[in-house]
Amino acid sequence: MMTGCRRRLIGLAIAVAVSTVGGGVAEAVVLTATDLEQFLGLPDQELTNFNNGPAVQGSALQREFTAAAGSVLSFNFNFLTNEPMEFPGTTINDFAFVTITSTTGTSILAPFQLADVAGSNFPLVSSSTRFASETGFRTFTSSALAAGTYRLAVGVVNVTDELGESGLLIDNLALSTGSLTNGGFESGNFSGFTVFGEARIVGANFGSIAPGGGTSQALLTTVNAVPEPSSLALAGMGVAGLAGFGWCRRKRSAA
Repeated sequence: MMTGCRRRLIGLAIAVAVSTVGGGVAEAVVLTATDLEQFLGLPDQELTNFNNGPAVQGSALQREFTAAAGSVLSFNFNFLTNEPMEFPGTTINDFAFVTITSTTGTSILAPFQLADVAGSNFPLVSSSTRFASETGFRTFTSSALAAGTYRLAVGVVNVTDELGESGLLIDNLALSTGSLTNGGFESGNFSGFTVFGEARIVGANFGSIAPGGGTSQALLTTVNAVPEPSSLALAGMGVAGLAGFGWCRRKRSAA
């Protein structure tokens, strides 16, 4: 039988578990590169094997989709970074990547670099966001797919250290034949996606204007978000909940 004390604490735990940050949904915290590889089903050291330097931590989105024969997957992305530009491509070269596998585990597109601090794929320009630099929105397009069910993963990784934050905006995921639900994140959440690490929904005015309109886009980051006052209040509630749990235990022991 659930006691009144335990019922109150469970209600408090639910309040702590659900929070919003920056106008979108905050999801967990950034993961180590090893954890990210394991969650995405990538071989050990796969993210370090990009030769950008040792992968340290990051975040990613993953989802399954079904494609008709000849269908092409595309999406828009914008790589952003606060890494110092005086060291690009040498010791600190954060990057964004995409990979596609079949649900049977066959690699369709091995992890492919979308952009990096060194500007290997696209040059970086000044950003109007909290990031110093960005590529602006670019488009990824897959090769034609065979009919089947696939798993898409898109992520961003910190290299060498955990200090400089990098991020990846994602929008307008689409198939040339058929449809992808919530591909533009217009639901305001990550419905249809699995989040690994730090991700949130932001407005379309964050960074360069995304192609195709819409009001929302997904933002992945490589550094844990700084708690806002509401989040700090929730954290305080969590501490209070732990204290309350101890009080309940002592109360039962004394009874």
